[in-house]
Amino acid sequence: MKLQDLLKKINYKEIYGSTSIEIKDISINSKKIKKGSLFTAIEGFKHDGHSFIEEAISGGAIGIVARKKTSTPSHVTQVIVNDTRKVLPLLSKNFYRDPTKLLKLIGVTGTNGKTTTCYLIDSILRSAGIKTSLITTVESFLNGEEVVFERTTPESIDLNVFFDKSRQEKVDAACMEVSSHSIDLHRIDYLKFNYFVFTNLSQDHLDYHKDMGRYFAAKKKLFLKVNRNIYGGEKAAINIDDSYGKEIFKITDLKKISYSLKSNNASIWPADINNSISGIKMTINTSDGQKLSISSPLCGYFNIYNILAATGVCIDMGIKIKHIIEGINSMHGVKGRFEKVYADGKISVIIDYAHTPDGLKNALHTCRELLRPGGKIISVFGCGGDRDKGKREIMGHISGQYADYTIITSDNPRSEEPVSIISMIEEGVIGSKNDRYAVEVDRRKAIFKALKMAGRNDIVIIAGKGHENCQEFKDYKIHFCDLEVVKEWAS
Repeated sequence: MKLQDLLKKINYKEIYGSTSIEIKDISINSKKIKKGSLFTAIEGFKHDGHSFIEEAISGGAIGIVARKKTSTPSHVTQVIVNDTRKVLPLLSKNFYRDPTKLLKLIGVTGTNGKTTTCYLIDSILRSAGIKTSLITTVESFLNGEEVVFERTTPESIDLNVFFDKSRQEKVDAACMEVSSHSIDLHRIDYLKFNYFVFTNLSQDHLDYHKDMGRYFAAKKKLFLKVNRNIYGGEKAAINIDDSYGKEIFKITDLKKISYSLKSNNASIWPADINNSISGIKMTINTSDGQKLSISSPLCGYFNIYNILAATGVCIDMGIKIKHIIEGINSMHGVKGRFEKVYADGKISVIIDYAHTPDGLKNALHTCRELLRPGGKIISVFGCGGDRDKGKREIMGHISGQYADYTIITSDNPRSEEPVSIISMIEEGVIGSKNDRYAVEVDRRKAIFKALKMAGRNDIVIIAGKGHENCQEFKDYKIHFCDLEVVKEWAS
């Protein structure tokens, strides 16, 4: 593609060099540059791409997009812009020729429930015979083939590559998680979404956003008319039981699909709910009089919300009721998302990604609802280092309040001292007036301790890491998987 075509609709300050050069690839990684590439210098959290321009040129870059002019060989064209991060998604869209234009693209945002909702929508669509692609924090698939991204929230180039390949594979629909980081860092700009789903909002990522107002402002962008040229969007499925969902419902210009457990004035709502350790049975009612008899192997009221969100989107897409029922029934769960493990037939083990106050509270509430007579809840969890410190004491208080016994341990300490993180959590447990707790820094030993002390009918919930298979420390990582540790103990 000619550079002049690649720059369509891009506001640039200056161009030094020829725009008729042929660009064969685009990249933000100077170490992966191909001959004939356009390199965009992004200012990251740890490194500034402008420091790697020389390396990119040595690797074969013939074009540079940057914030400032640098000394380069005469054959290299420089495009100077105000914000390279804002420009990158439009460059990506142009280079890959608008790959989401013909896809039905569904973006799921919120604090909790994004992954499971994506999996449910994908399962329903596949039950209807629709070719799909899926992007989640757990795993991603392109027409059934697993794809591994370098980042939890893929960069705009990676997303456009993924959707371009989806188009080549004749994929009809795609569903992806949309994090607040991906919105704020412009990674999803100029993808053409058809549907947005808003699940809920509670405290998370305040190390980045600083306060709930800014966190909500990032999520809210998807639902505002002023941003329609950036994100696309036609319709929105919104949880109106959530206070932030209610505000979005009021302000959005999108066609609204509301779902609720509390109001039969929503577009869809449940009735006759039977929630047990083996799954959920319920009737879903729609505002136009339809009734769906649902049976799902998932459990917990938070999963009822996820099922309602997926159902609302798929009904609007015109998916037949029988395929919606089949898709929900055949989705047996997501790795590390309230994943049920039966350790020895006497006790139940739940592995969950709950790493926010609301997520932990919901998980413990659900354990309480599912607990057999005479059983108790043993909670094992920690909090991640270099992340929102304000939630640590809150989560300790929640575990002390809702679990019968708490074992505080390490999560991903990163650059922080594990004992320091644990002490903050411990303050919360102490504040709950529950003195039934222990501290074990070694996560493997903490899980073993919980399993050893558990009796018949007890539930052990291991929270925080979910699907993750490594543990991050200051200067190194180790392989670590909660599920593998449980299986090791059981064997």
